[in-house]
Amino acid sequence: MEPAENRIAYIRFEKLTFSYPYSDFQVISDVSLELEKGELVLLVGPSGCGKSTLVRCLNRLVPEVSGGDLFGRVLLRGKDLKNEKVHRLALEVGMVFQNPETQLFSLTVADDLAFGPENLGLPRPEIISRVEHALKAVKLEKLRDHFIFTLSGGEKQRTAIGGNLAMEPEILVLDEPTADLDPEGTREVLELLRRLNSEKQTTIILIEHKLDEVFEMADRMLVMDAGKLILDGKPFEILYHNEEKLKKHGIYPPQLIEIASLLGLPFENSSPPSYEKILNKLAGLLQLPPEAPQPESQKETKIEIPVLFPVQEESSPHVRIEKLCCRHEDGSETLKNISLELKHGEFLALLGHNGAGKTTLAGHLMGFYRPSSGRILLNGKDIGDYSTARLSQQIGYLFQNPDSQIFMDSVYEEVRFGLANLKLPEEEIKRRVNSALEIMELSAYRNRHPQALSRGQRQRLAVASILALEPDLLVLDEPTTGQDRGHIHKFLDKIRELNRLGKTVILITHDMELAAEYAKRVVVMRQGEILLDGAAADVFSSSEDLGAAGLIPPLPSRLAMDLRKQGFDIPKLLTVSELKSFLRTRCPEIN
Repeated sequence: MEPAENRIAYIRFEKLTFSYPYSDFQVISDVSLELEKGELVLLVGPSGCGKSTLVRCLNRLVPEVSGGDLFGRVLLRGKDLKNEKVHRLALEVGMVFQNPETQLFSLTVADDLAFGPENLGLPRPEIISRVEHALKAVKLEKLRDHFIFTLSGGEKQRTAIGGNLAMEPEILVLDEPTADLDPEGTREVLELLRRLNSEKQTTIILIEHKLDEVFEMADRMLVMDAGKLILDGKPFEILYHNEEKLKKHGIYPPQLIEIASLLGLPFENSSPPSYEKILNKLAGLLQLPPEAPQPESQKETKIEIPVLFPVQEESSPHVRIEKLCCRHEDGSETLKNISLELKHGEFLALLGHNGAGKTTLAGHLMGFYRPSSGRILLNGKDIGDYSTARLSQQIGYLFQNPDSQIFMDSVYEEVRFGLANLKLPEEEIKRRVNSALEIMELSAYRNRHPQALSRGQRQRLAVASILALEPDLLVLDEPTTGQDRGHIHKFLDKIRELNRLGKTVILITHDMELAAEYAKRVVVMRQGEILLDGAAADVFSSSEDLGAAGLIPPLPSRLAMDLRKQGFDIPKLLTVSELKSFLRTRCPEIN
């Protein structure tokens, strides 16, 4: 057997340290790491910890494109990549970014998948073959001739993945590839990654914050914080034995592991117990007779934040949507006869599969689109004649991609920009800017350029810019993209506190756990129509209807539904904390 010191690692990082231009801050600090061929590696850590920067060293985007100072070495099969060109490394290292729009170049889906192979100078039959295989792999055959700009966020993400697959790289790096995908799309992409890893021995590095869907498929888990590698091992063992340490870094264990730990179920062969074992354990505990009281509904954490807004009691609907339709020139409809009312102070989650019409519906509220028929009333007034600028004073809209609404040279100036146009006194502007930065935990970055922030931080910056304008209605379109669980909860706790103060909130998300925890009301869309509308607990107990929309209820909701089917008296549950609360009333030994 070859001595370890003579063995050539497939991928090797040696004492890697990096700082971006005009900054002394080390985004990566003395990272040494080896990866084997065919490994499926899960890379996690809080937003801004250096994950994306680290993987971009592998194809020389850092520092060739980003600039900055890189020290240490990156080796691929023993070859130092220092003098390699980015375009040459693209043949060996495929990369899917957080924002798919940064790597889509052509007009149609099929043309975009062909872009890479064409630039390799491959024969036409080979290009066509690769495109067909990639379209099938990412399940976009029916959209092959669709224009890129007509795709939903999730469809664009699958197109970006397909473009990389058409290049047939040996290493595939994916930076939050499921961030904009619905649960069904997430399953499809993850199954695709499993197949590539097992059948073609593709080495996969997967950056993810949504651990529930991915932790069981990874061979290895790497945890970063503040530019350093702090944990390295089997995913199950790290998540099971380091819960408190991980939570301090904004990394929360999957619900399956959390519930298994609560029930005292052991892990066997580094694998978590199955859903069936958890269900059977719960059934055994509930054989004890006392009638179960209702749990505390959606226990909330009280957050102290600066009060920016006066609260007004309103009896008429805040928003009334009447028979809204959105038709295209080819006769297709994105929205079909939508009618919906929102009361002042509601917290509503808008759910649905990619392309269901969620973002289009929200865009009509802001005047980005004009309805083909129907109308929208805001505080009883038809917005048909309102400009987007006028609507933005009453509605704060957060785009899926924060870079679509960030354009100033500093964090402070970005938040100040909208206020300056309102011609407010300078002292009032300063107060609002400072309060918004404090709420979004960005005060320390006030003088930093926005593009020097992580995507999660830029997302919070976009929200701060909105909050400073003091709108009555907040529309948040996938606001958690690129953020670790810790920052997500802090962010949404603050949004919920604003909701308590009277602000109406519409949260568009594919994250069922977050919708269950924070929203009081849930609306589910399917193919441009409203499929479900009701209290969160009721909607998440409608598993068949949710399945028709490509959605999966959170684990506590599924467990409660299956236990009720077995005849147990258990309420509709939404969160792990509700499950804990319920069990403690029945089983005092549960901590």
